[in-house]
Amino acid sequence: MKKILLGQIILGTFLYGSEVSLDELLKSVEKNSYENKLYNVKKEENKEQEKILKKGKYNGINIQGESEYKKNQEKYILKNKATFGDFYIEGEKEKQLNSKGALGIEISLKDKIFSKEDSQLKNLINKKHIDKIDYVENLKNEKIKLIELYKNYKDNEFELKLKENALKTLEKEKNILEKSYSLGNISKIDLNSLMVTYNNLQLEIKNIKSILEQIKKIFFYEFQIEIGEQKLKEIHLENKNLEKYIKNIGKNSIEKLELEKTISEENLKYIKYDNKVPEFYIGGERNLESSDNRVFLRFSKDIFYEDTRYIEEKSSLEKININLEREKNKILSEHYKIEDGYFTLEKEFLILKNRSTLEKDKYEIKKIENKLGKISYTEVMETFDNYLELEVLKEKAKNSLNSYMYIIKIKGE
Repeated sequence: MKKILLGQIILGTFLYGSEVSLDELLKSVEKNSYENKLYNVKKEENKEQEKILKKGKYNGINIQGESEYKKNQEKYILKNKATFGDFYIEGEKEKQLNSKGALGIEISLKDKIFSKEDSQLKNLINKKHIDKIDYVENLKNEKIKLIELYKNYKDNEFELKLKENALKTLEKEKNILEKSYSLGNISKIDLNSLMVTYNNLQLEIKNIKSILEQIKKIFFYEFQIEIGEQKLKEIHLENKNLEKYIKNIGKNSIEKLELEKTISEENLKYIKYDNKVPEFYIGGERNLESSDNRVFLRFSKDIFYEDTRYIEEKSSLEKININLEREKNKILSEHYKIEDGYFTLEKEFLILKNRSTLEKDKYEIKKIENKLGKISYTEVMETFDNYLELEVLKEKAKNSLNSYMYIIKIKGE
């Protein structure tokens, strides 16, 4: 069991250099996503369907058998017929009598003009396009999930480094304050205020390390990506052509609905034709026993007939038209929401950047004031805690902005 599990892990691992970027991982998803396998299955299914539909009426041989017993005449009759497309052969056998047989051809002029298979082949072409759109959109969703996971990792990674560095700084401060306290130069509350922050940082660091390990497992099991000890590069995307990508967002959903509309229109076209045009057959037959030949014409037509297929398909087409109009308006609204989301994230980042810089300056001033004896060390620690919190929020805001630009690009590709 261990060997099997090890083999699965090795097969699912993708190796990179010491550093790996978001772009590299996105390419990995595009190449190794389960969506590729599902799409390949769908393509193979469509290929087989096309092959069968092109056969039309020549898809296999139809065999019919019938037995009849006439009690008054004490006759037992066997009848058989085999049909392949337009051709057929049939026979009849009575007990103690010679067999009768016929070979013939029966052509449906209605199907020669426009058959159900012709209509289905047209729809299959559009269905292939729909399958491709579904594949592309599903792959985009996979990539967006990866971007969000990558951002989550980078957020926690930054917070870990920041707090590890802060812990080192406090370690030095702790040694100084412990000596000062032993000499009676500072109060117990000043030392305690540092120790609370110090102990909290240790707990937070331990928790963040655990979170990072869990995220690595998600990378592996959801995307088959082994992060290991590799460093993930910063999330960075130039703010170029974002307007172009935003304009493209939603085009696939519109195209899909238009293809569904075309399929529905084709279905209606065939149903109308099928209901309006009568079945008209022309054929010829040779009697194998007497060598007689005959030519025949045959037609049939339903009258006063109401077809539920037409009602259902017409209703389906109306729904598609409604959804198409709604989707177009929805997409325009989404474009404005995306632009608003971008400017909101940009604003939040710039505000937090300024606040973090200000809080850092305040922290440096508080340290000086403490050394001059103007304030207690408790106030220094309060400013220090605020600074750390703002640094983390600033980094998260930066990653949110950059990852949001990536998501816009993915959606608009």
